[in-house]
Amino acid sequence: MLLLALAGVAFAQKVSTPARVWSVGPLTKNEPVMGVTIGGGGATVTGPRVDSQTGSIFAATRSVVFAGDRIVLASMVGMRNVDGAQRPEQVYQLLSLDARTGEVKDSREFVDFGVRAIFATNDAHVMVSGAAVLRLTPDLKDDARIRISCDGHKFGRVQSASPDGATLGNATSPGFELIETRTLKARELTADPAVDTSVNNVGFVTDNVHWTRDYPKDRGFITYTDTSGTHLLYHGKCGVGHSFLTDDLILEPGCKSPLILDTRGNVVRTISLEGAFSYAGVSQTESDLRYKSQAFPGRIRSSVSVLASTPSTRESYRGSNAG
Repeated sequence: MLLLALAGVAFAQKVSTPARVWSVGPLTKNEPVMGVTIGGGGATVTGPRVDSQTGSIFAATRSVVFAGDRIVLASMVGMRNVDGAQRPEQVYQLLSLDARTGEVKDSREFVDFGVRAIFATNDAHVMVSGAAVLRLTPDLKDDARIRISCDGHKFGRVQSASPDGATLGNATSPGFELIETRTLKARELTADPAVDTSVNNVGFVTDNVHWTRDYPKDRGFITYTDTSGTHLLYHGKCGVGHSFLTDDLILEPGCKSPLILDTRGNVVRTISLEGAFSYAGVSQTESDLRYKSQAFPGRIRSSVSVLASTPSTRESYRGSNAG
């Protein structure tokens, strides 16, 4: 994997220059892929070209995490014939690297598990979302497991975690629940059908609810659901794929000038950029946002690069109202 910070810059008044610490890879085989970038002008398709094993930018941002003194990455590495199976099964691989050196310390394969995403917790563990949800130690040992399609639900789909790593979102069809990453205890948020784009510790946002009856000329909407109900936070001519930066702040990257809003629908900041925009991620300390402002392929390479920068040269965006 190529850590997305490689092409990112800190969202701040002052931007430090990152320095490469180490690079390793490729760690898995490459294959022909297509790329997709979402921007103010819509979707841009690139390729085909030889690249990596994650299916999209959305998947790429959920395929590499820091866990204590390790970096853990996941990728689909091929197909395998399994005794008793009617067709070849997908094989996924997890690698655990030393964050200081890039040395591969541990690896683990999953066959027919359907690894959808991995997430870092706030206690240096790794959550693996697939046919079930696994809680792993940084060296990829089992710590706990939870079924996500139980309690009368047709199935479960975990594809988002809160920025601080404390909570996962599970779309249970119908309904939606929040899962604590330390205890794996789940609490139902709503019994209505829901598709999440991002979650915080008390709710989720989605771009899948369209308020076109009230706003027939708009195409982009941010709908927030928490224990108090469902709230329309934003509507406009564009907007898709928004993400929580903190429990209170949301990034809307789909417009030509991306926005940061709070959970009351107030615009906190507008980011002026040129070209397409791709969101990479935010640190669990909630002080560093990473993004890429040029066309970025839908899949990322099977290598890892780590960069370092000096935190003292950055200013936090948290609570800032500057333009």
